[in-house]
Amino acid sequence: MRPLSETEIRHSFINCSQGEAQRIHLPGQLARTDWGSQAFLGWIDPKSPHRGYVVAETANGPEGVVLHRTPHRGKPMAQMCQFCLTLHGGTGVSMYSAQRPATKKERYSSLGTYLCSDLGCADYAVSRKRPEGIRQMEETITIEDRKERTSDNVERFILRLKERSRS
Repeated sequence: MRPLSETEIRHSFINCSQGEAQRIHLPGQLARTDWGSQAFLGWIDPKSPHRGYVVAETANGPEGVVLHRTPHRGKPMAQMCQFCLTLHGGTGVSMYSAQRPATKKERYSSLGTYLCSDLGCADYAVSRKRPEGIRQMEETITIEDRKERTSDNVERFILRLKERSRS
């Protein structure tokens, strides 16, 4: 992923107003981000932990999505993140939903998926982080291929999010 400025990140969001994008709390370590190793930029809002953000490099340039985390219900069990394909135990994976970009016809449509609760998928994809207490699948692909697969999964999610808003 290429380095992004604060302005580029704020202008990338496709499912919120520019006013809302200006109020987003960006990650504190943005200046020290190792952009070359990132599949995408993902973080949890430090002032509102039920909100998360994802910014990815897509065919249309950087595109960002505001996500809302659904509280865990029921018995925690092992689940797999749909971006990085990391298996987590307990509450390591959460359901996140993103409101589709607004249209005049559809105002309350959203798309959900299961993601790493901390949105640290980019770090899990390149083995900088590993979930505790759960064995991962053995993979034979390179770390670079895992990073690319994660980027592709994020871009597909963003494309699916925008699909119905075009019709």
